[in-house]
Amino acid sequence: MKLRTKNLLVVMLLILLSKAGLAGGDTTYITPTYRLIAKQVSFTPTEFVFDILLKHTNRHLTRFEYAGGQYFFRTTMAFKNGGYCTFRYATGPTGDTISQLPGNMIPRNPSMGVIAGDTVLMRLAINTFPGAGNGYIIPDTGSYGIQIIRVKFTNVTSTFVGAPGNNIWWQNFTPNPYTKMFAYTGLNGTTNTEVSDTLNHIREFLTGIGNEPNITLTPTEFSLSQNYPNPFNPTTKITYAIPVEGKVTMKVFDLTGREIMNLVNESKQVGFHTVDFNGANLSSGVYFYRINVDGIEGKNYQATRRMVLIK
Repeated sequence: MKLRTKNLLVVMLLILLSKAGLAGGDTTYITPTYRLIAKQVSFTPTEFVFDILLKHTNRHLTRFEYAGGQYFFRTTMAFKNGGYCTFRYATGPTGDTISQLPGNMIPRNPSMGVIAGDTVLMRLAINTFPGAGNGYIIPDTGSYGIQIIRVKFTNVTSTFVGAPGNNIWWQNFTPNPYTKMFAYTGLNGTTNTEVSDTLNHIREFLTGIGNEPNITLTPTEFSLSQNYPNPFNPTTKITYAIPVEGKVTMKVFDLTGREIMNLVNESKQVGFHTVDFNGANLSSGVYFYRINVDGIEGKNYQATRRMVLIK
């Protein structure tokens, strides 16, 4: 009778511990799982913008204390079409980096280089590990999770050939460098654990365009790109996107708010548009360009960006 009672107590204790682990009470030895998604924001013949998003997929079992990640993509020289390209952060209207991570955990140094002869590697390096207990807890939010970073791949001197879905893919496999994910799980005390799962590194990029570089695409949202080059002397290009037909005005202002030039003042069709700005008659300094769109169906848009003229 005493043996049966003892066994019953052991079984009940095991059940309670199991339930505590499922509820997140004991997460020490449960590895978080995830989906890492590269999702297209916009694509023109000269600029590709995409988000890197992270979704915690076993949050009912454990928390995901994000320690950091390094993110690598590959493309080919053929996609670049002989052009000089850059890989950088995409920024908001005030020049801020677009990310939901704390500033000290945003992946750093977006850059690119050629590997293996004709393979181009785009990379975001891991930031400094913050230490166990100081990581970012991935919340339960949205179908795609949180936004790690928004980046843009720009062809400065030529046009892309084909679609990004056919020509840009995750660098998932060895040898290094490759895409890695780290979390604080308790498995190694106060050190972080690599939890990379390359089968869940997913791309949602446009495909099937073929090899015509001068393609026409329909944007799904308003956007105003940072002028390029910036700083500039004396000319620069400004690209904007409108998902609906509307009246577009774009004006340039100096630091005092005085209007310098009216670059656009007409109705525009849906699409991506580029305007040239020439500051040959202006002094060196900081200027602002502002777009205003009065779109059909009440869809309006305003945005302002900063640019620097250096002579």
